Amino acid sequence: MAPTRFVIAICLLAAILVPTLAKDEPKAEPRKTSKADQRKIDSERTARRKEREQRAKANAKAHEALTKKLETLMDGYKERGFSGSVLVAKDGKALLNKGYAFADRDAKRANAPDALFDIGSVTKTFTAAGVLRLEQDGKLRLDDTLGKFFPSAPADKKPITLTQLLSHTSGLSRMYDSEHFDFESRDNTVKGLLSIPLIGKPGEKHEYSNTNYFIAAAVIEIASGESYENYMQKNILESTGMKDSGFCSGEKLDDKRSAMRYEDGQNRGSVTDWPFTWGQKGCGYMVSTVEDMWRFSEAIEWSDFLDAKAKELWFNVQKESYALGWTVLEIEGKKMQCHAGAAPGARAYFARLPEIDAMFILLLNSCEQGSLLEFDVAREISALLRAQE
Repeated sequence: MAPTRFVIAICLLAAILVPTLAKDEPKAEPRKTSKADQRKIDSERTARRKEREQRAKANAKAHEALTKKLETLMDGYKERGFSGSVLVAKDGKALLNKGYAFADRDAKRANAPDALFDIGSVTKTFTAAGVLRLEQDGKLRLDDTLGKFFPSAPADKKPITLTQLLSHTSGLSRMYDSEHFDFESRDNTVKGLLSIPLIGKPGEKHEYSNTNYFIAAAVIEIASGESYENYMQKNILESTGMKDSGFCSGEKLDDKRSAMRYEDGQNRGSVTDWPFTWGQKGCGYMVSTVEDMWRFSEAIEWSDFLDAKAKELWFNVQKESYALGWTVLEIEGKKMQCHAGAAPGARAYFARLPEIDAMFILLLNSCEQGSLLEFDVAREISALLRAQE
């Protein structure tokens, strides 16, 4: 009888303790900025805007000289086959905002600042922002694990955190096949991707993998109760003033402004009319313009679509210079926050140099396999911007 009474006592104690432990677990809570803190933020922004205006006036002649150098640079790259649009801004002024070659070769329609391009993996920067917005709004925590969102996930995948997903330190493999996707079903796709063996323990190393961002898109849907594209359109794109951007097949996209995509001389079609399925969500196939990307960069600096804490987390490097949806480099003592993108017939490179109040965006609609033309252009534009300081 004694052993039986002991077992019953233990069970009763567990029944009392388990709810208590669950109650004590930290829960996601909305993070709100107090009125006093917001007044301080607004005051500091007003002061920085005045400094920017003064700096722009003082540097007007230097900006003119830099614009000429940028134009010469890009004319040279056009001769080397650069096809796309470029925007370079400094001190709040667009120094170069121009299209090169054709958006549609058959129609002889030129690329332009408002042309729509496939931005490839630069989409990941936006997906990370979507997760951070949900964290800010108390819908999730960055240390939440996959087990919370996908209870049937394999045991070795359940401990992976959202931070590890967004920083490519989850251990999820970058290798997958079409058999792992059900393009119409989020849950089946998640199941297929999580069935692939891990390449390392979660948090152990950095390994760039689209799988992380497919899963992150699924988390956005579960936490928000909306489709990935609807949530992102409303809370990230519209909140940052990106009036021309969306995801492939989006109703608001103007196909007449779409840049056709050319790879190794072959026309890969317009991204605006491609179906948006679980083969793209989260990691690619966002459509934007160089001008909208400038609006996004400005919103990072001047708007509250993400609060200060979320932005700090966004740019906080985890491993191998990768933060949450950003590569953060230090070149000659100056930080550069950037991300590259690649898709069939499209390349992209987006960079911000916050310490010198500069940014640039390259969107290409023609490429060759193995070419790194966008990196060459980015390196030279970055050097020209830093040389002015």
